[in-house]
Amino acid sequence: MAAATEPALRVRCPAKVNLGLWVLGRRSDGYHEIDTVLQTIALEDDLELGPGTRGLTFDARGLRIPGEGPNLVERAWALLRDEGLLPPGASLAATLTKRIPVGAGLGGGSSDAAGMLAGVNRFFDLGLEESDLERLAARLGSDVAYFIRGGTARATGRGERVGHLCPTAPFWLVLMSPPVAISTTWAYGQIRNGLTGAGSDATMLAAALANGALEAVARAMRNVFEDVILPLYPEIGAMKRALQSSGAMGAQLTGSGSTMFGVVESREAALDVAAKVSSCRAEIRVVRTLERGVIVARRS
Repeated sequence: MAAATEPALRVRCPAKVNLGLWVLGRRSDGYHEIDTVLQTIALEDDLELGPGTRGLTFDARGLRIPGEGPNLVERAWALLRDEGLLPPGASLAATLTKRIPVGAGLGGGSSDAAGMLAGVNRFFDLGLEESDLERLAARLGSDVAYFIRGGTARATGRGERVGHLCPTAPFWLVLMSPPVAISTTWAYGQIRNGLTGAGSDATMLAAALANGALEAVARAMRNVFEDVILPLYPEIGAMKRALQSSGAMGAQLTGSGSTMFGVVESREAALDVAAKVSSCRAEIRVVRTLERGVIVARRS
């Protein structure tokens, strides 16, 4: 077990966008079969881990985490404990600084859970391999396993089967997050079979990424949730039109929303687009893509 004098760990937990998202139907286990292309981005929550006094002590700062009951960080700890992977009497103090908007389709909760698994593994020197962490992560939620390695990936099943793709050169995104949170469970409940009858074009999108053709990537992007969300939230549709008319190569909803993102080639172009859409009622961020998932380091 980590000694009380050991420096705390800092875990950086990145957000993601869905460059493509197709819902292929409902499964017998109640989940939906999906095909999605994911990309981590340089918007991150910070998770600090240090010596505790008894079990897990959890504190959250920054953006509020809604809902009652254990969040995904606490559930990650409970999973490791219940699997008998923690040392006897293990205790930990965890502080999460939340910067990724909640209910925005950016995967912040899933990334935080993956960060907790990776961080606890390092803190207590559990010796778990990356594949072990991914297996545990898949039990916590559909996107959690993806964040162990992050980068550019295609996920199938309910999102837990992750295959990493050849990434294109780094590019930039303009994120627009309106003051509305959308429940993923609710959004899936709105899906109708007719939305995805044509199947998935994820292979075409993956090929565009492999060829490094950003304009082709933008043309191949698709998110079926737009068919549900945009008619019900006209302000989100207005954000898409604003990004498209301001110079973004493509604009799309991420996850089930509510964040809309625009794809651009350079930081300068992203800043220009961000300035042009600044009158919209949304938090606007300029970020670049990342080719990694959660990362654990000693706190300096």
